[in-house]
Parts: sequence; structure tokens; C-alpha cells
Amino acid sequence: MKKKVISLIMLVALFAMQVMSVSAASKTTGMALTGSASPAYELREMNDSILAGIGNEDVAQLIRDINAGKKTLADLAKTAPDIAAQLEGKTLITPIMDLIPINGGIKSADGKQYIVQKISVSTLAKGMTDVQVLHYSIANQKWEIITPDSVDLNSKEIEVKFNDLSPVAVIANVDAAQAVNNTAGTSPKTGVETSNAWAGFGVTAIVLLGAAAIVVRKRNA
Repeated sequence: MKKKVISLIMLVALFAMQVMSVSAASKTTGMALTGSASPAYELREMNDSILAGIGNEDVAQLIRDINAGKKTLADLAKTAPDIAAQLEGKTLITPIMDLIPINGGIKSADGKQYIVQKISVSTLAKGMTDVQVLHYSIANQKWEIITPDSVDLNSKEIEVKFNDLSPVAVIANVDAAQAVNNTAGTSPKTGVETSNAWAGFGVTAIVLLGAAAIVVRKRNA
């Protein structure tokens, strides 16, 4: 019996660690594809291989530094005077990620734009205004700002069109006095709040672990 209880403790501990690591990852990612965009596109976290494909080492290093928290939109604005005024007062609410099409993605009727429906933005909250997409066009080798076709603060989702696909992030005006601190977001397809769901599993695992430990102590007493 004692061996079975010890095995249970080990299994529950392993499960708890896996749950917590997944929960942490879901909060740092910030964006996920939902709806028709889920099978048609892929969002990838930036790495050296992806950054090398940008074709501009200065831009690649800037993205590294911004994602690492070493630089801000103010630093980006200095390198992109065309959009500097639009970036003023804006806050980056997601990391910069690479958005690529799968099997050509979903194109507009004229075939000129990629239609992305939808992107779930876990950090999108009430109190945020002028939500826009920051995009680095590899085709044109320049930063640009795109206004989404729709922004839903309740479901934390946006719909947007791109002329070409490459690094993207979401920016907004953030009113600290009004913004709701809610980073749960929704998981693709299911609409389940990811952080809440995983947190529930984590709490359950910890409770089971504690219960198993109590049983062992009682049997050893």
C-alpha cells in the first residue's frame, strides 16, 4: 500500500509541474489563432532561425531586444519615422511573433490580402482603445501599422487583413485607471479560458499531492 501511495505522489507531482509549465507558457505567448484562422495560419515565437529570414539584422536585433524587455516601442519609433507619430502613447500588449500562412492561408476575393479571422489576444482588456496591429513587412522591408477590421474586447479577439505576412504584434492605448487586469484569453477552437482551466487542474493536482502525503504520514506514525 505504501508503495502505491508513493507512486501516486510521484505521478501527481509530475502532473502538477507539467500543468504549471503549460499555464506559464500560455500567459507569455499573448496571441493564439482561433476560428477559421486556426487551420489556415501559424503563429510562431521568434527564434534566431526565423529572425535570420527577415533579411535585416538591425530589425532582427530590435525584435530580440523588444521581446526580451530591453527596448520599447519608443526605440522602434526612432527606426521607423513614418509611423513614429502613430506609435506615440501606444503600449505593446503582446510579444512580436511570426505569422505565416498554411497552404496559402485564406485570401480575399481579389487574392491580394490575407484574411486572418481571428486572433485571440489574451492581454486585450476593457479600457484599451485604438487597438492596432504592428507589422514588419518583409516584402517592403519596413514597419507599418494596420487597423483591424474588428476588435472585440469581451471575447479578446481581433480580425485583420495583411498584404503580406511576417512579424506581428498588437498595440493599444492603455488607460491604467480603467483597464481590466485580465490575461486569461481563450484557447483556440474551444473558447475555454486557458489560464483559468490550467489553474484549476494545477490546484487539483496540488490538493491530491497534499492528501497523498497525509496518508503516508499517518501510515508511518
